Amino acid sequence: MYKNKVESWKILSIIFIALLLISSAVWAGPDDTVKVGVRYDPSTASMIQMKLGNDIPVILPMHEALMASDPVTGDRIPSLAKSIEVLESGKTLRIVMKEGSIFHTGDPVTADDVKFTYEQCVNPANGNLMAGLLDEIEKITVIDDHTLTFQFWEPYAPWKELMWVGICSKKYFERVGPEEFNKKPVGSGPFQFVEHKIGESLTLKAANNHYAGTVDFGTLSFLVIPDDMSRLAMLETGELDLVYEIMPHQLRRLEKNKKIKIKSTNKVPSLIGISIRPAIEPLMKNAKFKYAMNYAINRQEMVDKIFLGKGYPLYMYASVAELGYDPDIQWDFNPEKAKVFLSESGYAPGTPLTISYAADIPNSSLVAASIQKYLKDIGVTIRLQKLDVGTMATYAKKQDKRYGAMGMYTWGGARDPSIRMQLTLHSKGLYASYPNRYNKDELDRLITAQGREMNAEKRKELLAKIHKIWVDDPGSIVLFGLDLIYAMRSKIEYNWTPNEVYPNNFQNIKIIK
Repeated sequence: MYKNKVESWKILSIIFIALLLISSAVWAGPDDTVKVGVRYDPSTASMIQMKLGNDIPVILPMHEALMASDPVTGDRIPSLAKSIEVLESGKTLRIVMKEGSIFHTGDPVTADDVKFTYEQCVNPANGNLMAGLLDEIEKITVIDDHTLTFQFWEPYAPWKELMWVGICSKKYFERVGPEEFNKKPVGSGPFQFVEHKIGESLTLKAANNHYAGTVDFGTLSFLVIPDDMSRLAMLETGELDLVYEIMPHQLRRLEKNKKIKIKSTNKVPSLIGISIRPAIEPLMKNAKFKYAMNYAINRQEMVDKIFLGKGYPLYMYASVAELGYDPDIQWDFNPEKAKVFLSESGYAPGTPLTISYAADIPNSSLVAASIQKYLKDIGVTIRLQKLDVGTMATYAKKQDKRYGAMGMYTWGGARDPSIRMQLTLHSKGLYASYPNRYNKDELDRLITAQGREMNAEKRKELLAKIHKIWVDDPGSIVLFGLDLIYAMRSKIEYNWTPNEVYPNNFQNIKIIK
Protein backbone atom coordinates (compact mmCIF):
# COMPACT_ATOMS: atom_id res chain seq x y z
CA MET A 1 0.00 0.00 0.00
CA TYR A 2 2.76 2.44 1.02
CA LYS A 3 4.81 1.46 -2.03
CA ASN A 4 1.84 2.14 -4.31
CA LYS A 5 1.44 5.59 -2.73
CA VAL A 6 5.12 6.35 -3.32
CA GLU A 7 4.85 5.28 -6.95
CA SER A 8 1.69 7.38 -7.36
CA TRP A 9 3.46 10.45 -5.96
CA LYS A 10 6.38 9.84 -8.32
CA ILE A 11 4.00 9.72 -11.28
CA LEU A 12 2.15 12.85 -10.12
CA SER A 13 5.47 14.65 -9.61
CA ILE A 14 6.58 13.78 -13.12
CA ILE A 15 3.26 14.97 -14.52
CA PHE A 16 3.47 18.18 -12.47
CA ILE A 17 7.01 18.90 -13.67
CA ALA A 18 5.97 18.20 -17.25
CA LEU A 19 3.07 20.61 -16.92
CA LEU A 20 5.43 23.25 -15.54
CA LEU A 21 7.74 22.78 -18.50
CA ILE A 22 4.84 23.00 -20.93
CA SER A 23 3.53 26.09 -19.14
CA SER A 24 7.01 27.61 -19.28
CA ALA A 25 7.16 27.00 -23.02
CA VAL A 26 3.83 28.72 -23.50
CA TRP A 27 4.21 31.67 -21.15
CA ALA A 28 7.95 32.36 -20.95
CA GLY A 29 9.53 30.97 -24.09
CA PRO A 30 11.73 32.92 -26.53
CA ASP A 31 8.70 34.06 -28.52
CA ASP A 32 6.80 35.10 -25.40
CA THR A 33 8.47 38.52 -25.00
CA VAL A 34 8.03 41.31 -27.55
CA LYS A 35 10.82 43.87 -27.25
CA VAL A 36 10.24 47.38 -28.61
CA GLY A 37 13.15 49.76 -29.11
CA VAL A 38 12.48 53.37 -28.06
CA ARG A 39 14.70 56.45 -28.36
CA TYR A 40 13.66 58.14 -25.12
CA ASP A 41 13.11 56.80 -21.63
CA PRO A 42 9.45 57.22 -20.59
CA SER A 43 9.13 59.76 -17.80
CA THR A 44 6.37 57.69 -16.17
CA ALA A 45 3.94 54.82 -16.67
CA SER A 46 1.21 56.68 -14.78
CA MET A 47 -1.59 58.30 -16.77
CA ILE A 48 -2.01 60.90 -14.05
CA GLN A 49 1.61 62.07 -14.30
CA MET A 50 2.04 61.73 -18.07
CA LYS A 51 4.48 64.48 -19.09
CA LEU A 52 5.61 63.69 -22.63
CA GLY A 53 4.36 62.14 -25.83
CA ASN A 54 7.03 59.48 -25.34
CA ASP A 55 5.05 58.23 -22.34
CA ILE A 56 1.99 57.40 -24.45
CA PRO A 57 3.18 54.04 -25.91
CA VAL A 58 3.73 52.59 -22.43
CA ILE A 59 0.65 54.14 -20.79
CA LEU A 60 -2.04 53.21 -23.30
CA PRO A 61 -1.45 49.41 -23.22
CA MET A 62 -2.08 49.49 -19.45
CA HIS A 63 -5.09 51.77 -19.44
CA GLU A 64 -8.40 51.55 -21.23
CA ALA A 65 -10.06 54.82 -22.15
CA LEU A 66 -13.60 55.88 -22.94
CA MET A 67 -12.62 55.66 -26.61
CA ALA A 68 -9.80 53.84 -28.39
CA SER A 69 -8.30 53.96 -31.88
CA ASP A 70 -9.69 51.41 -34.32
CA PRO A 71 -6.65 49.36 -35.42
CA VAL A 72 -7.82 49.30 -39.05
CA THR A 73 -9.28 52.78 -39.66
CA GLY A 74 -7.71 54.80 -36.85
CA ASP A 75 -11.12 56.28 -36.01
CA ARG A 76 -12.04 56.83 -32.38
CA ILE A 77 -14.38 54.03 -31.29
CA PRO A 78 -16.04 53.27 -27.93
CA SER A 79 -13.89 51.28 -25.50
CA LEU A 80 -14.92 51.66 -21.86
CA ALA A 81 -17.85 53.68 -23.16
CA LYS A 82 -20.90 51.82 -24.43
CA SER A 83 -22.31 54.97 -25.98
CA ILE A 84 -21.52 58.70 -26.09
CA GLU A 85 -24.35 61.07 -26.98
CA VAL A 86 -23.83 64.71 -27.92
CA LEU A 87 -26.80 66.54 -26.48
CA GLU A 88 -28.65 69.25 -28.36
CA SER A 89 -26.72 72.17 -26.94
CA GLY A 90 -23.45 70.69 -28.20
CA LYS A 91 -21.94 71.54 -24.83
CA THR A 92 -22.71 68.26 -23.09
CA LEU A 93 -21.78 64.62 -23.63
CA ARG A 94 -23.85 61.88 -22.00
CA ILE A 95 -21.66 58.81 -21.54
CA VAL A 96 -22.94 55.34 -20.74
CA MET A 97 -20.16 52.92 -19.80
CA LYS A 98 -19.96 49.19 -20.44
CA GLU A 99 -20.56 47.01 -17.42
CA GLY A 100 -18.09 44.31 -16.45
CA SER A 101 -14.86 46.25 -17.00
CA ILE A 102 -12.37 45.67 -14.19
CA PHE A 103 -9.01 47.06 -13.10
CA HIS A 104 -5.98 44.84 -12.64
CA THR A 105 -6.72 45.01 -8.90
CA GLY A 106 -10.10 43.32 -9.47
CA ASP A 107 -12.06 46.49 -8.71
CA PRO A 108 -14.82 47.42 -11.20
CA VAL A 109 -14.33 50.43 -13.49
CA THR A 110 -16.99 53.01 -12.68
CA ALA A 111 -18.02 56.53 -13.60
CA ASP A 112 -16.37 57.72 -10.37
CA ASP A 113 -13.03 56.44 -11.69
CA VAL A 114 -13.50 58.44 -14.90
CA LYS A 115 -14.25 61.64 -13.00
CA PHE A 116 -11.31 61.02 -10.64
CA THR A 117 -8.85 60.44 -13.52
CA TYR A 118 -9.81 63.56 -15.47
CA GLU A 119 -9.68 65.71 -12.33
CA GLN A 120 -6.22 64.37 -11.49
CA CYS A 121 -5.01 65.07 -15.03
CA VAL A 122 -5.90 68.77 -14.74
CA ASN A 123 -4.50 69.06 -11.22
CA PRO A 124 -1.52 71.48 -11.57
CA ALA A 125 0.46 69.39 -9.09
CA ASN A 126 0.69 66.58 -11.65
CA GLY A 127 1.88 68.68 -14.61
CA ASN A 128 0.00 66.45 -17.05
CA LEU A 129 0.52 66.77 -20.80
CA MET A 130 -3.25 66.83 -21.35
CA ALA A 131 -4.06 69.45 -18.71
CA GLY A 132 -4.39 72.38 -21.11
CA LEU A 133 -6.73 70.55 -23.49
CA LEU A 134 -8.83 69.12 -20.67
CA ASP A 135 -9.54 72.65 -19.45
CA GLU A 136 -12.18 72.70 -22.18
CA ILE A 137 -14.29 70.60 -19.79
CA GLU A 138 -16.21 72.76 -17.31
CA LYS A 139 -17.71 69.98 -15.18
CA ILE A 140 -18.01 66.20 -14.95
CA THR A 141 -21.14 64.87 -13.25
CA VAL A 142 -21.57 61.26 -12.14
CA ILE A 143 -25.17 60.08 -12.48
CA ASP A 144 -24.69 56.46 -11.43
CA ASP A 145 -21.96 53.81 -11.51
CA HIS A 146 -22.01 53.60 -15.31
CA THR A 147 -23.41 56.95 -16.42
CA LEU A 148 -21.89 60.42 -16.37
CA THR A 149 -21.89 63.71 -18.29
CA PHE A 150 -19.11 65.94 -19.55
CA GLN A 151 -20.10 69.58 -19.74
CA PHE A 152 -17.93 71.92 -21.84
CA TRP A 153 -17.69 75.68 -21.48
CA GLU A 154 -18.71 75.94 -25.13
CA PRO A 155 -19.58 73.38 -27.82
CA TYR A 156 -16.30 71.59 -28.54
CA ALA A 157 -15.95 69.99 -31.98
CA PRO A 158 -12.78 67.92 -31.35
CA TRP A 159 -14.26 66.33 -28.20
CA LYS A 160 -13.19 62.84 -29.31
CA GLU A 161 -9.56 63.91 -28.85
CA LEU A 162 -10.23 64.18 -25.11
CA MET A 163 -11.62 60.66 -24.84
CA TRP A 164 -8.36 58.68 -25.04
CA VAL A 165 -7.31 59.46 -21.46
CA GLY A 166 -6.49 56.14 -19.73
CA ILE A 167 -8.81 55.60 -16.77
CA CYS A 168 -7.22 54.96 -13.36
CA SER A 169 -8.60 53.33 -10.21
CA LYS A 170 -9.76 55.79 -7.57
CA LYS A 171 -9.95 53.02 -4.96
CA TYR A 172 -6.36 51.93 -5.61
CA PHE A 173 -5.16 55.56 -5.41
CA GLU A 174 -6.91 56.05 -2.07
CA ARG A 175 -5.66 52.70 -0.79
CA VAL A 176 -1.92 53.13 -1.57
CA GLY A 177 -1.51 56.90 -1.82
CA PRO A 178 -0.21 59.04 -4.72
CA GLU A 179 3.48 58.09 -4.40
CA GLU A 180 2.90 54.33 -4.58
CA PHE A 181 0.17 54.82 -7.18
CA ASN A 182 2.52 56.61 -9.58
CA LYS A 183 5.34 54.21 -8.81
CA LYS A 184 3.21 51.12 -9.57
CA PRO A 185 0.24 52.30 -11.66
CA VAL A 186 -2.69 50.08 -12.54
CA GLY A 187 -5.35 50.34 -15.21
CA SER A 188 -7.81 48.02 -16.88
CA GLY A 189 -5.97 47.48 -20.17
CA PRO A 190 -4.65 44.27 -21.71
CA PHE A 191 -1.23 44.80 -20.08
CA GLN A 192 -0.21 45.54 -16.51
CA PHE A 193 2.84 47.20 -15.02
CA VAL A 194 5.87 45.12 -13.93
CA GLU A 195 8.85 47.46 -13.50
CA HIS A 196 10.61 50.56 -14.77
CA LYS A 197 14.40 50.59 -14.76
CA ILE A 198 15.23 54.26 -15.29
CA GLY A 199 17.24 54.79 -18.46
CA GLU A 200 17.09 51.11 -19.39
CA SER A 201 13.67 49.56 -19.82
CA LEU A 202 10.00 49.48 -18.89
CA THR A 203 8.26 46.12 -18.71
CA LEU A 204 4.59 45.17 -18.90
CA LYS A 205 2.95 41.76 -18.83
CA ALA A 206 -0.24 40.56 -20.42
CA ALA A 207 -3.13 40.74 -17.97
CA ASN A 208 -4.41 37.28 -17.03
CA ASN A 209 -7.86 36.38 -18.35
CA HIS A 210 -8.52 39.87 -19.65
CA TYR A 211 -12.20 40.16 -20.55
CA ALA A 212 -11.39 41.88 -23.86
CA GLY A 213 -9.49 38.87 -25.19
CA THR A 214 -6.19 36.98 -25.00
CA VAL A 215 -2.87 38.58 -25.93
CA ASP A 216 -0.65 36.38 -28.10
CA PHE A 217 2.43 36.82 -25.89
CA GLY A 218 3.27 37.22 -22.24
CA THR A 219 5.62 40.19 -21.86
CA LEU A 220 5.91 43.59 -23.56
CA SER A 221 9.27 45.23 -22.95
CA PHE A 222 10.34 48.74 -24.01
CA LEU A 223 14.13 48.99 -24.23
CA VAL A 224 15.64 52.49 -24.16
CA ILE A 225 18.22 52.75 -26.97
CA PRO A 226 18.91 56.45 -27.72
CA ASP A 227 21.17 55.83 -30.73
CA ASP A 228 19.33 55.13 -34.01
CA MET A 229 21.97 52.85 -35.46
CA SER A 230 22.18 50.82 -32.26
CA ARG A 231 18.43 50.19 -32.35
CA LEU A 232 18.70 48.92 -35.93
CA ALA A 233 21.66 46.71 -35.06
CA MET A 234 19.72 45.20 -32.17
CA LEU A 235 16.78 44.54 -34.48
CA GLU A 236 19.15 42.74 -36.84
CA THR A 237 20.55 40.53 -34.08
CA GLY A 238 17.14 39.77 -32.59
CA GLU A 239 17.68 41.77 -29.39
CA LEU A 240 14.71 43.90 -30.45
CA ASP A 241 11.50 42.81 -32.18
CA LEU A 242 10.04 46.17 -33.24
CA VAL A 243 11.63 49.51 -34.14
CA TYR A 244 9.90 52.61 -35.52
CA GLU A 245 10.76 56.10 -36.83
CA ILE A 246 13.32 54.64 -39.22
CA MET A 247 14.92 56.96 -41.77
CA PRO A 248 14.73 55.93 -45.47
CA HIS A 249 18.52 55.84 -45.91
CA GLN A 250 18.70 53.23 -43.14
CA LEU A 251 16.52 50.75 -45.02
CA ARG A 252 19.17 49.29 -47.33
CA ARG A 253 20.91 47.38 -44.55
CA LEU A 254 17.59 46.07 -43.17
CA GLU A 255 16.35 44.94 -46.57
CA LYS A 256 19.23 42.46 -46.77
CA ASN A 257 18.07 40.67 -43.62
CA LYS A 258 15.47 38.00 -44.44
CA LYS A 259 14.39 37.83 -40.80
CA ILE A 260 13.17 41.45 -40.85
CA LYS A 261 9.91 42.84 -42.26
CA ILE A 262 9.73 46.53 -43.22
CA LYS A 263 6.50 48.49 -43.40
CA SER A 264 5.55 52.14 -43.89
CA THR A 265 2.43 54.30 -43.77
CA ASN A 266 1.54 57.87 -44.72
CA LYS A 267 -1.61 57.77 -42.60
CA VAL A 268 0.00 59.51 -39.65
CA PRO A 269 -0.08 63.21 -38.68
CA SER A 270 3.04 64.76 -40.23
CA LEU A 271 3.69 68.36 -41.16
CA ILE A 272 7.08 70.05 -41.55
CA GLY A 273 7.47 73.69 -42.46
CA ILE A 274 9.00 77.12 -41.80
CA SER A 275 7.44 79.60 -39.38
CA ILE A 276 7.95 83.33 -39.86
CA ARG A 277 8.69 85.94 -37.18
CA PRO A 278 7.53 89.41 -38.29
CA ALA A 279 8.22 90.78 -34.80
CA ILE A 280 11.89 89.97 -35.39
CA GLU A 281 12.11 90.68 -39.13
CA PRO A 282 9.49 93.15 -40.53
CA LEU A 283 10.02 91.85 -44.09
CA MET A 284 8.10 88.73 -43.04
CA LYS A 285 4.89 90.80 -43.02
CA ASN A 286 5.04 91.06 -46.80
CA ALA A 287 2.89 88.38 -48.44
CA LYS A 288 4.90 88.60 -51.65
CA PHE A 289 8.00 87.37 -49.86
CA LYS A 290 6.02 84.31 -48.77
CA TYR A 291 4.89 83.77 -52.38
CA ALA A 292 8.50 84.02 -53.53
CA MET A 293 9.56 81.34 -51.04
CA ASN A 294 6.69 79.06 -51.99
CA TYR A 295 7.56 79.19 -55.69
CA ALA A 296 11.31 78.90 -55.02
CA ILE A 297 11.29 75.68 -52.96
CA ASN A 298 11.11 72.37 -54.81
CA ARG A 299 9.22 70.25 -52.29
CA GLN A 300 9.05 67.11 -54.43
CA GLU A 301 12.79 67.17 -55.01
CA MET A 302 13.42 67.44 -51.27
CA VAL A 303 11.17 64.45 -50.59
CA ASP A 304 12.77 62.41 -53.37
CA LYS A 305 16.42 63.19 -52.65
CA ILE A 306 16.54 63.65 -48.89
CA PHE A 307 13.89 61.10 -47.94
CA LEU A 308 14.14 58.78 -50.96
CA GLY A 309 10.50 59.34 -51.85
CA LYS A 310 9.18 58.29 -48.42
CA GLY A 311 6.98 61.34 -48.03
CA TYR A 312 4.85 63.84 -49.94
CA PRO A 313 4.84 67.60 -50.65
CA LEU A 314 2.46 69.77 -48.63
CA TYR A 315 1.22 73.19 -49.67
CA MET A 316 -1.29 74.10 -46.96
CA TYR A 317 -1.41 74.14 -43.18
CA ALA A 318 -2.91 70.67 -42.85
CA SER A 319 -1.65 67.10 -42.93
CA VAL A 320 -3.09 64.81 -45.58
CA ALA A 321 -5.34 62.82 -43.26
CA GLU A 322 -6.97 65.65 -41.34
CA LEU A 323 -10.33 67.34 -41.71
CA GLY A 324 -10.09 70.31 -44.09
CA TYR A 325 -7.17 69.08 -46.19
CA ASP A 326 -7.58 70.18 -49.83
CA PRO A 327 -5.37 68.41 -52.40
CA ASP A 328 -6.15 71.13 -54.97
CA ILE A 329 -4.13 73.75 -53.08
CA GLN A 330 -0.62 73.65 -54.58
CA TRP A 331 2.35 75.87 -55.36
CA ASP A 332 4.32 75.13 -58.53
CA PHE A 333 8.09 75.04 -58.39
CA ASN A 334 8.78 78.14 -60.47
CA PRO A 335 12.00 80.07 -59.67
CA GLU A 336 11.29 82.73 -62.33
CA LYS A 337 7.93 83.55 -60.80
CA ALA A 338 9.60 83.52 -57.40
CA LYS A 339 12.08 86.17 -58.55
CA VAL A 340 9.24 88.43 -59.69
CA PHE A 341 7.51 88.26 -56.32
CA LEU A 342 10.84 88.74 -54.55
CA SER A 343 11.52 91.93 -56.51
CA GLU A 344 8.11 93.27 -55.37
CA SER A 345 8.55 92.25 -51.74
CA GLY A 346 10.97 94.94 -50.63
CA TYR A 347 13.80 92.52 -49.92
CA ALA A 348 17.18 94.24 -50.28
CA PRO A 349 19.58 91.88 -52.14
CA GLY A 350 22.39 90.66 -49.93
CA THR A 351 20.48 91.18 -46.68
CA PRO A 352 21.03 88.03 -44.58
CA LEU A 353 17.96 86.36 -43.09
CA THR A 354 18.37 83.73 -40.38
CA ILE A 355 16.57 80.39 -40.44
CA SER A 356 16.86 78.43 -37.18
CA TYR A 357 16.38 74.69 -36.97
CA ALA A 358 16.78 71.86 -34.49
CA ALA A 359 17.33 68.10 -34.50
CA ASP A 360 13.62 67.32 -34.04
CA ILE A 361 13.32 67.75 -37.83
CA PRO A 362 14.40 64.49 -39.53
CA ASN A 363 17.58 65.06 -41.56
CA SER A 364 17.37 68.67 -40.37
CA SER A 365 20.76 69.81 -41.66
CA LEU A 366 20.06 68.55 -45.18
CA VAL A 367 16.59 70.10 -45.21
CA ALA A 368 17.96 73.44 -44.00
CA ALA A 369 20.81 73.41 -46.54
CA SER A 370 18.35 72.65 -49.35
CA ILE A 371 16.13 75.58 -48.40
CA GLN A 372 19.20 77.82 -48.25
CA LYS A 373 20.18 76.71 -51.77
CA TYR A 374 16.70 77.20 -53.27
CA LEU A 375 16.46 80.71 -51.84
CA LYS A 376 20.00 81.56 -52.90
CA ASP A 377 19.01 80.64 -56.47
CA ILE A 378 16.37 83.42 -56.50
CA GLY A 379 18.63 85.97 -54.78
CA VAL A 380 17.92 85.57 -51.05
CA THR A 381 20.83 85.32 -48.61
CA ILE A 382 20.10 82.83 -45.82
CA ARG A 383 22.12 82.26 -42.68
CA LEU A 384 21.47 78.90 -41.01
CA GLN A 385 21.47 78.54 -37.23
CA LYS A 386 21.23 75.16 -35.52
CA LEU A 387 19.83 75.24 -31.98
CA ASP A 388 18.99 72.54 -29.49
CA VAL A 389 15.26 71.77 -29.27
CA GLY A 390 14.73 73.37 -25.85
CA THR A 391 16.52 76.61 -26.74
CA MET A 392 14.60 76.96 -29.97
CA ALA A 393 11.26 76.44 -28.19
CA THR A 394 12.18 79.06 -25.58
CA TYR A 395 13.21 81.60 -28.22
CA ALA A 396 9.97 80.97 -30.14
CA LYS A 397 7.69 81.45 -27.13
CA LYS A 398 9.44 84.65 -26.08
CA GLN A 399 9.82 86.06 -29.62
CA ASP A 400 13.52 86.32 -28.82
CA LYS A 401 15.47 88.07 -31.58
CA ARG A 402 18.08 85.34 -31.43
CA TYR A 403 15.51 83.05 -33.05
CA GLY A 404 15.89 84.87 -36.36
CA ALA A 405 13.46 85.74 -39.14
CA MET A 406 12.31 82.15 -39.65
CA GLY A 407 12.46 78.73 -38.05
CA MET A 408 11.82 75.19 -39.19
CA TYR A 409 9.15 73.28 -37.27
CA THR A 410 7.54 69.88 -37.17
CA TRP A 411 4.01 69.15 -36.04
CA GLY A 412 2.64 65.66 -35.64
CA GLY A 413 1.09 65.39 -32.22
CA ALA A 414 -2.55 66.31 -32.83
CA ARG A 415 -5.07 64.48 -34.98
CA ASP A 416 -7.61 67.30 -35.07
CA PRO A 417 -6.78 70.63 -36.81
CA SER A 418 -8.49 72.71 -34.14
CA ILE A 419 -5.85 71.98 -31.52
CA ARG A 420 -2.98 73.07 -33.77
CA MET A 421 -4.83 76.15 -35.00
CA GLN A 422 -5.68 77.29 -31.49
CA LEU A 423 -2.04 76.94 -30.47
CA THR A 424 -0.35 78.43 -33.55
CA LEU A 425 -2.73 80.48 -35.72
CA HIS A 426 -4.96 82.15 -33.15
CA SER A 427 -3.46 85.47 -32.12
CA LYS A 428 -3.44 84.38 -28.47
CA GLY A 429 -2.03 80.92 -29.18
CA LEU A 430 0.95 79.78 -27.14
CA TYR A 431 3.01 79.18 -30.31
CA ALA A 432 1.60 81.96 -32.51
CA SER A 433 4.51 83.16 -34.66
CA TYR A 434 2.49 86.04 -36.20
CA PRO A 435 -0.03 87.24 -33.58
CA ASN A 436 -0.53 90.66 -35.18
CA ARG A 437 -1.41 89.66 -38.74
CA TYR A 438 -3.58 92.11 -40.67
CA ASN A 439 -6.81 90.11 -40.45
CA LYS A 440 -6.28 88.49 -37.07
CA ASP A 441 -9.78 89.36 -35.83
CA GLU A 442 -11.44 87.50 -38.69
CA LEU A 443 -9.03 84.59 -38.41
CA ASP A 444 -9.52 84.35 -34.64
CA ARG A 445 -13.29 84.38 -35.14
CA LEU A 446 -13.16 81.57 -37.70
CA ILE A 447 -10.78 79.46 -35.59
CA THR A 448 -13.10 79.79 -32.60
CA ALA A 449 -16.19 79.10 -34.71
CA GLN A 450 -14.85 75.91 -36.30
CA GLY A 451 -13.89 74.62 -32.86
CA ARG A 452 -17.50 75.00 -31.74
CA GLU A 453 -19.15 73.71 -34.91
CA MET A 454 -20.41 70.19 -34.22
CA ASN A 455 -21.60 69.60 -37.81
CA ALA A 456 -18.67 68.16 -39.80
CA GLU A 457 -19.71 69.60 -43.17
CA LYS A 458 -20.25 73.10 -41.80
CA ARG A 459 -16.96 72.80 -40.00
CA LYS A 460 -15.21 71.96 -43.30
CA GLU A 461 -16.58 75.19 -44.76
CA LEU A 462 -15.13 77.20 -41.88
CA LEU A 463 -11.79 75.42 -42.20
CA ALA A 464 -11.73 76.20 -45.93
CA LYS A 465 -12.08 79.92 -45.12
CA ILE A 466 -9.24 79.69 -42.61
CA HIS A 467 -6.98 78.01 -45.15
CA LYS A 468 -7.88 80.65 -47.77
CA ILE A 469 -6.72 83.40 -45.39
CA TRP A 470 -3.59 81.44 -44.53
CA VAL A 471 -2.64 80.86 -48.18
CA ASP A 472 -3.24 84.48 -49.25
CA ASP A 473 -1.60 86.24 -46.31
CA PRO A 474 1.91 86.20 -44.83
CA GLY A 475 2.41 83.12 -42.73
CA SER A 476 4.36 79.92 -42.38
CA ILE A 477 5.62 77.92 -45.35
CA VAL A 478 4.55 74.26 -45.31
CA LEU A 479 7.05 71.93 -46.95
CA PHE A 480 6.17 68.25 -46.73
CA GLY A 481 4.94 65.34 -44.65
CA LEU A 482 6.80 62.07 -44.10
CA ASP A 483 5.84 58.44 -44.17
CA LEU A 484 6.35 56.58 -40.91
CA ILE A 485 8.66 53.59 -41.42
CA TYR A 486 8.79 50.71 -38.98
CA ALA A 487 10.37 47.27 -39.01
CA MET A 488 9.97 44.03 -37.08
CA ARG A 489 11.46 40.60 -36.72
CA SER A 490 9.69 37.98 -38.81
CA LYS A 491 8.57 36.23 -35.62
CA ILE A 492 5.87 38.88 -35.09
CA GLU A 493 3.18 40.55 -37.18
CA TYR A 494 2.14 44.13 -36.39
CA ASN A 495 0.38 46.92 -38.27
CA TRP A 496 0.59 50.59 -37.34
CA THR A 497 -2.72 52.15 -36.29
CA PRO A 498 -3.70 54.90 -38.77
CA ASN A 499 -3.69 58.52 -37.52
CA GLU A 500 -1.47 57.67 -34.55
CA VAL A 501 1.91 59.31 -34.04
CA TYR A 502 3.02 56.64 -31.57
CA PRO A 503 2.65 52.84 -31.73
CA ASN A 504 -0.68 51.63 -30.42
CA ASN A 505 -2.76 48.46 -30.07
CA PHE A 506 0.17 46.25 -29.03
CA GLN A 507 -2.36 43.62 -27.95
CA ASN A 508 -2.92 42.89 -31.64
CA ILE A 509 0.67 41.75 -32.22
CA LYS A 510 0.70 38.14 -33.37
CA ILE A 511 3.49 35.68 -32.74
CA ILE A 512 4.37 33.75 -35.90
CA LYS A 513 4.90 30.14 -34.89
